[in-house]
Amino acid sequence: MIANITTIMFILSVSDETINNGTLQKGTAISRTDDSEGIQIYKYYNYLTSSTNTDSEINDNFEATSFEEENMYLISGKFSITQDGMINITIITSVHLPLDKEDIPTMKPTINLLGKTMNYAQLSESGFTLQIQVKPYLSKDQFNSFLVNLTHPPNGRFKNALTKARKNSTVHATGVFFFAENQLFCEILEFQFVSAKVETDSTVTVPWKSKTESHVETSSTSPKSAIEQRIASVKQNLATQPPSSTKTSMSNPRNKRKMFATKVSNISKSLLSRDQPIEIASDNDQEGIEDNEEIIEDNEEIIENNEEIIEGNNENTEDNKEKDHDTSTTRRRTKRRRSNRT
Repeated sequence: MIANITTIMFILSVSDETINNGTLQKGTAISRTDDSEGIQIYKYYNYLTSSTNTDSEINDNFEATSFEEENMYLISGKFSITQDGMINITIITSVHLPLDKEDIPTMKPTINLLGKTMNYAQLSESGFTLQIQVKPYLSKDQFNSFLVNLTHPPNGRFKNALTKARKNSTVHATGVFFFAENQLFCEILEFQFVSAKVETDSTVTVPWKSKTESHVETSSTSPKSAIEQRIASVKQNLATQPPSSTKTSMSNPRNKRKMFATKVSNISKSLLSRDQPIEIASDNDQEGIEDNEEIIEDNEEIIENNEEIIEGNNENTEDNKEKDHDTSTTRRRTKRRRSNRT
């Protein structure tokens, strides 16, 4: 978020530190806020690019001003508030003012803020007060949020804007900065919404909405066409009964033989199933009929395979009988030969 400040500072102390091919100046400064004894204390950070750094684009377009003690400068920069009431400033621009310290001008800081409103604007005898939260980023160690009270006269030109402000609206304000009762205030000079929080219904009237509603009421009583009835039926079925996933088994024909045991009882059951009458289904069950026909064809194929297996078993039985007969004949001949020898 934005929190920029512009003011005239009188430098009280300066300390230089070399960092990142440049010089970082740190110190304290003071400004005169009114004609009496009103002052504001600042803690500033002024980064100066090294003149030997030829690769820097800043040296080509902007010459930073080095601060010196007991000198005055018109500065602008990013700022944040500390707990002890001091203002931390990261200097952006600075201009040296060749004035004596006795001639320091009176100037209240001017600030630009971008923040979120904390609540509705409050109206009192002194005028409107709208509190906003600002969280600027100065560095990795300085990005704390703070609260600022925006103030405005009761009949000022931003009266309507302040009354329409809602909680969590993003606003941008420019004004005069001051402290009062350890709180931060900003007398508004410019105010605008960046993002408004809408809490009420839209008052926009759709011209065709009333006509459409009346048309729907009249059309609901009129009979629907066949296509409309079909569409309504499909929507109703999808809403009440979601489509179930169908699983089709792509089995190998060779595996079908293994699924059935070669028993006479199973063969007789399959033969009896062929003699049962077949009911003729309606047109809606045409898909079921096709499935039944495929099942019947599969059963016929299974029966044929079983008949082939039975024939093979019968042939094996006859072969075994012939082998038994030959074996018994061979045994009798062997016994006769032994008896004749003895």
